[in-house]
Amino acid sequence: MKKITTILATGLLFGACSWGSAAPVLAISDQGGAAAGQAESDFLASLGSGFLTETFDDNTYYTPGTQSATINSQAGVGSFTSVAAGSGGLCDSGIYDCDNGLAVLDAGTTPFNGRYSVSGNNWLDSMDAREMNISSVAGYNAIGFYMTDPNDAGGRFSIGGVDFNFGNIFGSALGNGSIFYITLFDTEGLGSVSIFSNNANDGYGLDNVTIGMVAVPEPGTLALLCLGLIGLLMARKRQKK
Repeated sequence: MKKITTILATGLLFGACSWGSAAPVLAISDQGGAAAGQAESDFLASLGSGFLTETFDDNTYYTPGTQSATINSQAGVGSFTSVAAGSGGLCDSGIYDCDNGLAVLDAGTTPFNGRYSVSGNNWLDSMDAREMNISSVAGYNAIGFYMTDPNDAGGRFSIGGVDFNFGNIFGSALGNGSIFYITLFDTEGLGSVSIFSNNANDGYGLDNVTIGMVAVPEPGTLALLCLGLIGLLMARKRQKK
């Protein structure tokens, strides 16, 4: 199993730093539009030419409010699949059925509060899926996206078979409408990313999903990064005593 280094805005470090082998890196912005927007700008600046971004705003390709088990990206970033449906919540209200899968939504079609478009009018909604899989196209080593309303503290990301609990990443249950920017970098190339919810009637929205190529950091840079993260973690532990 590959080691994973997780970088959080809070300074917590999960997994292990690896100087001798490639290690995927998961990074989460601070909560809030300004912090998330800055994280997106920094991520885009780190990419080489030829990156792809899916905004879900092409209404000649997407019909807001239409559900599907798998939604393929018009921009070519990959596919999004509802692996396990939710139940009992607003995804089973009005014209919607949780079992019918994901949906691109806008302000006029959403049954939810707290999930919204970051740019343009549309976003991809989990429709309270218990598990969503993001499968990016081959040939890229980094992905970034906005996540709105991830207030399910018991959910988790699963990357390469390694789980990261929302409670550890985001803290305790979040208020309605929270927003973060999330990035994943892997020198060995992107695999699939799964997002789990522990509640059958809770979900989130995704927007501005970008895939691209980031230059591989030098070993010395990774060493300094890991030392800094470990220092932050030790400082936090001392403060709690």
